[in-house]
Amino acid sequence: MSAALLSGTQKSKYRHKRARFLYQFVLYLSPVILLTSIFPLVTPRMAGIMVGGVELPQIILAVAITVPWMSQSVCLPVYRAMGDLLGEREMNACMRRFAEYWMTTSLAVLPALLFFSLPFFFALNWSLTTLLAFLVLGFLNMLFSQLLVIANLPTDSRNTWAFAWLAYAMALLAFPAVWFLPPLMGIFVMLFVLRGHLRHLVAFKRLDYHVVAQEMLRGFLLGSVLWADKYLLFITLDGTMNVIAVYMGLAPAVIAYNYFFAAEATKVDRAVGHLRTIIESKGYQQVESYSTKVENRVVDSTRRTLMIAGISSVIVAVLMFLLSPESFSLALTVIVSSWLFLAVTVFCYQIDYLGSHTTPQLIGLAHLFICGVAFQLFPGTHAYFAIMVGELLLVAVSYMAFRRTWKTPAYDLFWRHAVAW
Repeated sequence: MSAALLSGTQKSKYRHKRARFLYQFVLYLSPVILLTSIFPLVTPRMAGIMVGGVELPQIILAVAITVPWMSQSVCLPVYRAMGDLLGEREMNACMRRFAEYWMTTSLAVLPALLFFSLPFFFALNWSLTTLLAFLVLGFLNMLFSQLLVIANLPTDSRNTWAFAWLAYAMALLAFPAVWFLPPLMGIFVMLFVLRGHLRHLVAFKRLDYHVVAQEMLRGFLLGSVLWADKYLLFITLDGTMNVIAVYMGLAPAVIAYNYFFAAEATKVDRAVGHLRTIIESKGYQQVESYSTKVENRVVDSTRRTLMIAGISSVIVAVLMFLLSPESFSLALTVIVSSWLFLAVTVFCYQIDYLGSHTTPQLIGLAHLFICGVAFQLFPGTHAYFAIMVGELLLVAVSYMAFRRTWKTPAYDLFWRHAVAW
């Protein structure tokens, strides 16, 4: 009877744990769910609104394409500033450090945003007014992205993240013509969360410029794998694209990417943290034994992530075939290519995680080269067929580098540092 009671208790704990994960995962996906639902409703209400001779939806789409890629570049210096505190899971200390460095790290947004804006300005023949609107909207969105780092801290729940995105989405739904209001509302929510540490904003502490530049370049190249093709496609098609097909095609990769960080990355963090402890306190045999377990866990987490992306891809492909057959071929092309991009991104992230930064950056650079050449040689969406051929090679290269790196995680965590010291 006691065994049956224990079994029932274990099942109850398992159900509770699973329900909590599903809840947190839905919160993690809140921006995808909210914006995907709201944009089709507000786009017709924006039609005809011109900013500098360009329709407002085109500017907003340009920002939407730029921000996910650019955010990986401008947020890495923020994480770097808090680096030594992240493992301690002290929320107040992390938030104070964030406030001390945010005013200076936010300045890094400006040159990066200008860099991303110039192709739009020249290729799409934007006026200075349009360019200014893009810069203002992009800057506000990037400030919001940096503030969302607080919601990604290890001790925080996804409630803060979801509430900030809800404020963003509701402002967009209620006042779509007031294009700068949504990021302002998101910023307001996150500043309210930071309210106890606002006095530290005037500390104006800063990282070394070389460190900021290195981190931004690293984020730029890592983020390019998932986002560069959409950016180039938008420019190639003169600021127009089949938004539904492209974003529905991207959805499986985005879902799996969020799953990876919501479920798998934390497991890897715990396993690597335990390995660090073993390295410091146990002998060589114990280190080697647990190192193998860590490798298997990382490989399994990557496999599950790609499987989820594959299953989601099939579901989205069927839905697009049934509900929007005229967009099916483009959606399928984006689905397949995005799965390849996700595979390369996850492999590169896992390599980068152990401190091997050069290989992922070279792979990101190779991806940029493939996309650039493909869009130069082939018109519009036809470039994807050439990109997929090149991406298959990058999948193979990144996978081999990933397995080689995680074959000896103990070396990467400890011995390399010891030799360098």
